[in-house]
Amino acid sequence: MEQTVLNPAQMRILHMMSYIKTPQELNNLEEVLTQYFAKKVDEGIDELSDNGSISLDTIEEWGNEHLRASRK
Repeated sequence: MEQTVLNPAQMRILHMMSYIKTPQELNNLEEVLTQYFAKKVDEGIDELSDNGSISLDTIEEWGNEHLRASRK
């Protein structure tokens, strides 16, 4: 079996997880992380929009894409 090496950020998060004692605390942490990554996506899209790499039309096209692979 291949061994996985965790980077310092992953180790820090794993250590912090030892303080999670209830399902509600886990849900709260998940919500915070979800909000953090959603904000990062928004910032990235804003940057791409500001530098002209994408337009509102591009974003609307993304919303209409169906990317799920069929399982045959």
